[in-house]
Amino acid sequence: MSARKTMSTEVSECETHELSVALPSEPRQPAKSAGDAMIEAIADAVALRLERTAGMRQRLLDIHQAAEYLGMSEHALRHKAGVDVPCTRIDGKLRFDRRDLDRYIDRAPREGV
Repeated sequence: MSARKTMSTEVSECETHELSVALPSEPRQPAKSAGDAMIEAIADAVALRLERTAGMRQRLLDIHQAAEYLGMSEHALRHKAGVDVPCTRIDGKLRFDRRDLDRYIDRAPREGV
């Protein structure tokens, strides 16, 4: 709800006019330039990307995340867990260290295309 202020102005000795002006409820902010808007949009995009990647940078991955990281099914990873792919059990669940998965990828034989 905005405040209204009524002002009387005297046009001549005989005439009086009332002027009604709506006052903003919040202080006005200076208009943003195109450059400011672009900088703000870039900052928002960077913040959003950082939020998304923050979850991906955890060190230990569960079976689903590790299988996706390696590009294989969870079933295939369960068969390789502890044999070909190092893993650990925490609270009864398999966990895979991202660094171990990177070493597993680096050790894999390379095939030409």
